[in-house]
Amino acid sequence: MAQTIWIHKLADAKKVDADGMDYICEHLFQAFTQSGKLTKAKGWNPIPDASAKDGTTYRALFCDSCGKNYNNGNVRMAKEAVLV
Repeated sequence: MAQTIWIHKLADAKKVDADGMDYICEHLFQAFTQSGKLTKAKGWNPIPDASAKDGTTYRALFCDSCGKNYNNGNVRMAKEAVLV
């Protein structure tokens, strides 16, 4: 069974820091909430067509772990508010 990758929506102002991607994975979200910024550290994997089970695609930025475990259809939207 595939690992679910939870993604969080970025505010328009933060997309510049994420190479234009609209979403980030849970691990990058946690690092962002702790440090207050997105930094291009080890594990910067832009996936321009990450897909959910229903076929919806997202422009997402994944850490190394999520990048390695990503398969089509295993992305899910998190319910938290948009990052500002």
